[in-house]
Parts: sequence; C-alpha cells; structure tokens
Amino acid sequence: MNAEINKDFVFNYLSGKSTALQKQLVDEWVKDASNEELFYQWLVEYEYKHPQYLADVHAATEYFHAQADRADENFGPDLAPEESVPARSRLWAWLVAASVAILLVGSGVLFKDNLIYQTHRSAYGETKKLTLSDSTRVVLNANSSLRVPRFGFGRETREVLLSGEANFDVAHQPDNQKFVVKTDKEFEVVVLGTEFTVYARPARSKVVLNKGKVQLNYREGQAQKQLMMKPGDLVTLDDSNHLQREVTAQPENYAAWKEHRFVFDDTTLAEFAEIMQENYGIQVLVEDKDLAQRTLVGSFRAESPDELLEIVCRIFNLKMVRTGEVVRLVE
Repeated sequence: MNAEINKDFVFNYLSGKSTALQKQLVDEWVKDASNEELFYQWLVEYEYKHPQYLADVHAATEYFHAQADRADENFGPDLAPEESVPARSRLWAWLVAASVAILLVGSGVLFKDNLIYQTHRSAYGETKKLTLSDSTRVVLNANSSLRVPRFGFGRETREVLLSGEANFDVAHQPDNQKFVVKTDKEFEVVVLGTEFTVYARPARSKVVLNKGKVQLNYREGQAQKQLMMKPGDLVTLDDSNHLQREVTAQPENYAAWKEHRFVFDDTTLAEFAEIMQENYGIQVLVEDKDLAQRTLVGSFRAESPDELLEIVCRIFNLKMVRTGEVVRLVE
C-alpha cells in the first residue's frame, strides 16, 4: 500500500484513529531523519489543538511496563520468526505511541519546550561555533547554552534564549526583522544587524557592542528600562540589574576567548577564580584576602585550564595545590 504521509495522516495517527497498517506506515516514515523535524512540528501543532487532560502518569507508566512485560512473555524462544516479526512491529508501534503519550502528559511543559526549541550546549572548556538558519553566526563560550526555535525561526521570529556567554554576528534581513537575545537575567538585547557579546552568568551580566547599534531592555526592581548602546559601549549589570555603562577602546577583547585568549584588565585573583569556575568547572580558592585582591593585567593565550593556571602562578610566583577539581593558590 502506497500512501502520502501528510499532516492529516499524522493527526489521525496521534489521535489513535489509524489502522494497524497506517500506523506501520507512519512508524517507517518517521524513522527517516529527513522527516523527523516535520513530525515534531506536526506533533506540537496537534498538542496545541488537542490539549491533554491531566493524567495519572504513575498508572500510565505501570500499564506501559505491564504491556512490555507481556511482550517479553509472548515473544519467547518458542515463537516462530515469521510469526514474531508482524507482531513485534505492531507492539513496537503501540509502545512508541504509548511512550509519546506518557511523555506528553507526564513531562508537560518541559517536553513541549524541548520540542519547540533546539538547544545548543558547550561543555566546560569548550567553545562552539554555530551558523543559524538566518545566517547569523554565533560562538558559544564554555559552559553556555543557546535555545533556538525549531519552527518559524527567521520568518515569524528571530528570538533566541542564552544562558552563559556568546558572541553574535547578526545577519541583516531585507525586511529589517529584529534579532532578540533573551536571557534568564531579566534583560534582553534587540538588534537589526551587528556584532556584540552577551555575558549572562549568575554573579553578573555584561553586554559589549563591537559595531552597529543595539537596544538593551532590562528590569531594575519593578521598573522596565531601555538603553540604546553605541559601538564600544560596555554595560555591566549586577545581580539586582543595577546598570553601569562605560566605554572600551577594544570591545573585541571581550570575545578574545574565541581564539583561546584571555585578556585581563585589572582583574583580581578573586575574579579570576570566578572565570575558572564558569568556564572550566574548576573551583579556585584564594584564601589570603590580600592575595585575592591582587590584579592581573595583560593578554595570555591558553589552550587548557592547567595552562592558564600555570601562567597565573608564574606571574605571581604562587604554588598550586590541586585536589580533583579544587585548586588552592598559595604564596
């Protein structure tokens, strides 16, 4: 049987109205990686049109496992191969449908969120280059993530969600569509076409504009505020979103990590310890308060956290005592 797999066909499948043969056709169709994104798109649309009732997830899970156990009994060694293949196929289709249903009702918003957004992540010590579908180039710094809408990006919206740090080179669109970088720090950056770096870490946030013009929308207390930034502007926001604006002659230094360079401009050892934690997941302890306030100045290239630590120890003539992922710097 040859059938065109379209949206209505998949909607019938998701609603449980398909025949066994139609289910098998959808199961085979979705195995093709080129169809996977389209299936996700229709699944999200179906869920919005047919919201699930709050189900007893525990009972559903128990029922699912019971069916799986029954399958193990039915497909024992005495079952002939030619009999097992169709039966296994039918059961596989049922289990997939049941799994999707349990995930949808059990995971709720989180599961839908994973369907709606594609998440790009970088590990500790890793930088990752991305080119989005609108031709915007992004470089993620270590221990960061960027969520991009799976559907409609570049058409209905160009909003992305950043956690951590990233450098953006935004592609200008013929219709002047805005590009928006949202964060979980109660601020967002709105641009047309420009290059800038956004830093959104737990302790503080920063936005550095290399070229072009961006609008910074942020919340300070109960007030919603806006700031128009110019090239060279460096804006820092503390954990209460109190804003400090200054001008830097070399804004590109704030994205030097793309080339594994670290530029320190009166950076205290206490602040250096924060950088090591954020970028590499290494806890650096500087227990001497006077030592913690000594400052680093200069540009250094380091391919690994150990190399960077060794550079700092040589500069200050320090000893490094390491226990796993905890490093103590002592004189």
